[in-house]
Amino acid sequence: MNRLLLMVVLISILLVQSSGEDMPPNKWTFNDDYFTAKGGPEMVVSIAGSPEYDRGETSIILVQVMNQGKITGFKSEDEPAGSNEIALSKIEHQLEYGITAAAGVVVSLSADDIPVDIKTTPQSGGALVAGQVSMPLAFDIKVWDSAPAGKYVMKVDLTYQYQKDVQVDGNVSNNQLDYNMLYQHVNETHEIVIIVREQADFEVTEVSGDLLPGKSGILSVTFRNTGEEMASRATARLRLSDPLSSTDHIAFLGDMEPGNESLALFTIDVDSDATSKAYSVKAEIEYEDEEGQTRISDVIYVPARVSEPEETGGIFDNPLLLGAGLVIIAALVIMYLKQRKGGNSSE
Repeated sequence: MNRLLLMVVLISILLVQSSGEDMPPNKWTFNDDYFTAKGGPEMVVSIAGSPEYDRGETSIILVQVMNQGKITGFKSEDEPAGSNEIALSKIEHQLEYGITAAAGVVVSLSADDIPVDIKTTPQSGGALVAGQVSMPLAFDIKVWDSAPAGKYVMKVDLTYQYQKDVQVDGNVSNNQLDYNMLYQHVNETHEIVIIVREQADFEVTEVSGDLLPGKSGILSVTFRNTGEEMASRATARLRLSDPLSSTDHIAFLGDMEPGNESLALFTIDVDSDATSKAYSVKAEIEYEDEEGQTRISDVIYVPARVSEPEETGGIFDNPLLLGAGLVIIAALVIMYLKQRKGGNSSE
């Protein structure tokens, strides 16, 4: 009968603990406290899966919490007297093992002074008995585009409660028992490490061109590898839209070590009704990383300026106008000479 009662009590305690944040109020009205257990939950936080990310990447980080709680000993408080108190002390002794269970576990992630944004609010890890591991908790993160490669420490804040002490009172023989429990609230901080991978990255350092409305011209673009990794067999590709177009929008850059620059030349066709201004052209670079994997860079914006049509020299670009102009000039010269000759004869 006592064993059955004890099992019922233990199950009821675990059910209360598994309710997460709905913890019972502390009751501290102990009369006879036969034992005090030493120990408690011991939480270990880790990353499930790969801790490596690319700069500019939007992804998730999976956090797991493991409870490695243990009991290091018991301290005897009151000596039981009589069969009823001995039975009560045995029940209390078994319930004291609940000190290792963590209830209402809440996990939050923070990234102070590191180039990562956390987009997920704190999450519940539930109740964890000793030896139990939580389900992976997913946190949405965004690694900054400007994040240098390297290791970064992120903080994981845990809050939970555990049964610090328990006392049983009443009459075992007629099942009239009273359970008194003291819960301890815990705040603790852990650390996890993520890695921003070394990779190639690119920027435009110089742009020039002779683009005019209604004509084809050469757009010259210089790209620099600003990353930490070599880009092998790199190729630049433009993504054009009206009023710019091209059948020659791909340029081979070759192997680009970190810090190296490479010049790309593109033939651009400009619509005749194009407005003279700078157009933002999207470019991307396809390359192979040091592991031989094909990668495509983030979009790079290239300012392609279409200039005003040249006003001077317009007549020389039109053979008909040029011929007519020469005829007119010749006629004027002949008239001038005749007038001058006639004037000399009258003298």
